Amino acid sequence: MAKLDREALEARSVRLRELIDENPDDKTLWFGLGQALLRLSEPGDAVDAFRNATQLDANYTAAFRDLGRALLESGDPCEAARVFAHAIALAEKTGDLQTGREIHVFLRRAEQASATRKGL
Repeated sequence: MAKLDREALEARSVRLRELIDENPDDKTLWFGLGQALLRLSEPGDAVDAFRNATQLDANYTAAFRDLGRALLESGDPCEAARVFAHAIALAEKTGDLQTGREIHVFLRRAEQASATRKGL
């Protein structure tokens, strides 16, 4: 990642945290923070942000998708697969078909990573 991109993302995450302090019940702020943290290669912190977004809206399919991505990047493919499976069911229930298709791809990656990990 280019230095300017990283600096912009760090500034964005600082600003999002300030906004969250003012409005902790805004799911989109938590989601945006999670995305910024994922791009900054901070998946553990991103997990926390996405969990907050999904707790605020149990039907937030994109937040569940990215929660799974953050879990996968943080080295927890089993939990990521569980979250992806839940997100797929949620996407079908809510009619969020595009996100559901994306999640299927991530689920396969999580299952492969989990199988590889178990084979070690």
